[in-house]
Amino acid sequence: MLFVMWFKWAPENTAILLKFWREFKCPDEIKLIGRYLLIGKHIVMTIFEAPNEESILKITFPMRELGVPHISPALPLEEALKLVEKM
Repeated sequence: MLFVMWFKWAPENTAILLKFWREFKCPDEIKLIGRYLLIGKHIVMTIFEAPNEESILKITFPMRELGVPHISPALPLEEALKLVEKM
């Protein structure tokens, strides 16, 4: 399933997070689609596919003390429109 995660951190954790992201290895079962820095917001957006809740914990647990990860499942808009039409 496709997910979007936005990770917000306190500015004082920036140096620690830069080191963390350089060294972090994404679990094999996660398909990383893209990571984006929202300039000036202290937020990184990540789009990925994950098979289950355990794999999501593998990417959020290591950063738990550095900021707050927010995750939402996502559907491509075209797919969502087709589902809505069936309702």
